[in-house]
Amino acid sequence: MDFLNIGSMLLEVSKPTGMWEYFIFGLESLVKNYGLTIILITLAIKLIMLPFDFFNRYINKKNSLKMAVIKPELDKIQSRYGSNKELLNQKTMELYKKHNYNIMGSCLGMIINMAVTMTIFFTLFTGLNKIAAYKIYSEYITLQTEYETQIGGKLEEVKIEGEGEEAQTKLQVVVYNKEGQEVDRFDLTENLINKANAAVVKKHDEIKEDFLWIKNIWRPDTNASIILSYDDFVSNAKIDKSELSESVYNQIMNPIKAENSGWNGYFILIIMSAIITYLSSQISIWIGKAKAKKSGKPFVDAMAQNKILIYLMPIIMALFTLFYNAMFAIYIVTGALFGLVTSPLITLLVDKMYDKSVKKEEEKVKVSYSRK
Repeated sequence: MDFLNIGSMLLEVSKPTGMWEYFIFGLESLVKNYGLTIILITLAIKLIMLPFDFFNRYINKKNSLKMAVIKPELDKIQSRYGSNKELLNQKTMELYKKHNYNIMGSCLGMIINMAVTMTIFFTLFTGLNKIAAYKIYSEYITLQTEYETQIGGKLEEVKIEGEGEEAQTKLQVVVYNKEGQEVDRFDLTENLINKANAAVVKKHDEIKEDFLWIKNIWRPDTNASIILSYDDFVSNAKIDKSELSESVYNQIMNPIKAENSGWNGYFILIIMSAIITYLSSQISIWIGKAKAKKSGKPFVDAMAQNKILIYLMPIIMALFTLFYNAMFAIYIVTGALFGLVTSPLITLLVDKMYDKSVKKEEEKVKVSYSRK
């Protein structure tokens, strides 16, 4: 828990707690960069997930090839017993048993892989949102502390006349003693404002979290403003408007906005997430088709049952990177790149392992026949 003194007030900024927050804060303390931190964590996650991916693909290939053999007989059963659902189910189960095809087994790998992947995805998404809210708020508090140090007191919006919505207000510097009692108040002067503005701009340059072309990693890689508006700040920092006056926020942040105009990013992560996610799922299919053509065998698509995901996932990933902070977008793009690199290797390994298991089965059959 971090504590920052501002005048007489003690503002409390609590670090979010949780598994992902623990790993991210811990690793960032070593590498000193949040962008690099999320890349390293993503690579670690993907390496741990490799066995699940391999198992899922192996089961899919095995069952897809079996289904290709069964399908002609299955079509005959459906055409013959289609009007009798009970008999159709019975004959279908008998066919599956004859060919040792386990319909539950065909789904098991996909269910396990998807469950683990989705759990990681949404828990990490939640963790990164909490970290973003914490960092956005704590960075502002640091800037407010710097501003108020320069002006010699706490910046407050005070009422000068009127009541309710008709009330007129202005900003003043209020000085408190150690006991929290007001001892003085005065108006901001031009010299004080210029001095404080220069100090917060410099402080922002020291504490800002950028990465490559992204100027603020807690904002999306889009044409979003680098510095949040008051309403966006309240929403992203998860605080109530009663906790911070809009005029105080703007007084402190406007000089930083003036020095940091323009886009936060260039939609690069959004485009990359869609393209790479699509390619990483398609590349194994392209390799399979090329191998089938070379060997003269028919191509059996192990992903046929999940075909919709090939087109749906790039859209989902692009939407997540478009509307949420760049930290999460870096996680998505890094994971997609990892999949693009490892997918062909896993496909080749699955094919090799499957061909080896087929040869073993064929040898067993030969041995059993020779003994007869």
